[in-house]
Amino acid sequence: MTQETFFGIMIKDLNYKAHDEPGRKRSMVPAHAAMAGLLGIAGLGLVGVIGLPAAPSHAEREPPAAMPIARPVPTAVVERQPAAQVRAFPGTVRAARRVDLAFSVPGVLDALNAQEGRSLRQGDVVAALDQRDYQNALDAAKARFVKAEHDLVRARTLWDKRVGSKARYEDAQAARDIALAELRIREKALEDTVLLAPFDGLVVRRHIETHEHIQAKQTIVSFQDLSSIEVVIQVPERVIAHGGPKGLGVVQVRFDADESRWFDAAVQEYSAEADPVTRTYDVVVALAPPETLTVFPGMTATVQARIDDRTTLALPDQPLTRVPVEALWRGHDSESYVWVIDPEGSTPVKRRVEALALAGDCVQIRAGLEPGEHVATAGLHSLRENLWVRPMVAGARGLDG
Repeated sequence: MTQETFFGIMIKDLNYKAHDEPGRKRSMVPAHAAMAGLLGIAGLGLVGVIGLPAAPSHAEREPPAAMPIARPVPTAVVERQPAAQVRAFPGTVRAARRVDLAFSVPGVLDALNAQEGRSLRQGDVVAALDQRDYQNALDAAKARFVKAEHDLVRARTLWDKRVGSKARYEDAQAARDIALAELRIREKALEDTVLLAPFDGLVVRRHIETHEHIQAKQTIVSFQDLSSIEVVIQVPERVIAHGGPKGLGVVQVRFDADESRWFDAAVQEYSAEADPVTRTYDVVVALAPPETLTVFPGMTATVQARIDDRTTLALPDQPLTRVPVEALWRGHDSESYVWVIDPEGSTPVKRRVEALALAGDCVQIRAGLEPGEHVATAGLHSLRENLWVRPMVAGARGLDG
């Protein structure tokens, strides 16, 4: 039905109702007024039909897909490896002059003046053996020498008078020389029953007690001169092979008992043969004892050296970088990899790198990374290339981290 037909029917119906009961007094709306009202109603209906938007479809009513929650991952920033790096080596303190004192002759220890930690001057008695047997042997040697001396004088007199034979004189002279040599041996043996300090120093350790029977060459005490000290460190063969001990550059020592100060030192000597187990070389660093710090042998220290990195060269288009040891992992193909993390949050990128050598707690990387990139340092084996991650925020916890 058209709009014109609809409106015509409505107007006729109104006219018919206006005259259906003649004589009844009604308050009727004129036909033209009713017509105007209908047109207004119809117009409002049309406006509502035309002006209101259409109902949204089912597809338009679906909410947008939610962004994945980024999992926080501990990361570290890739740093450029400096041309020279500071390396630290643990070491042990020892005296520059040290000796294990022992008797040259056996005997019973009669006196011991060597309490551990006691300082002695050069020539002081350290220990002494019972001298009675050695004194008796010396006295017998003296008597034999005196007799041999008299026999030689008598034989010389007879030879001068041409009464005695020359052979007798020569035998007497040989006997006198033997007696003199034995006398000197006995004198030396008696002298060796007293052990003297060879230089000013400190008794570091006592190995025996008094009244013990001592064998020759048995260590009695360890004696050291602490007026100058040394620190012994073990240096890897890779460092020794590139520049030798001179490649250590400026050397400083810090004692673990006082970690706030560094003391200047110098390389004194080094071993030319590697340890068969550790494959390291002993390097001795010498320095003067600190005036305000008491340093004893056996104390621990740290030697700091500035080493030029000559082990490898960076590629022309790739700087030498370094990452923490925790960031590196080995794939099934035995190659080294890291997870590169986007600072804004994204899926991690598995990247193969060329690892060179350890530098403290970091690994040198020659190719595969750029300075400033972020690499994961924990949970490496749980990361996947389709997992949404971001760097962890320091000090935060949970998903806010």
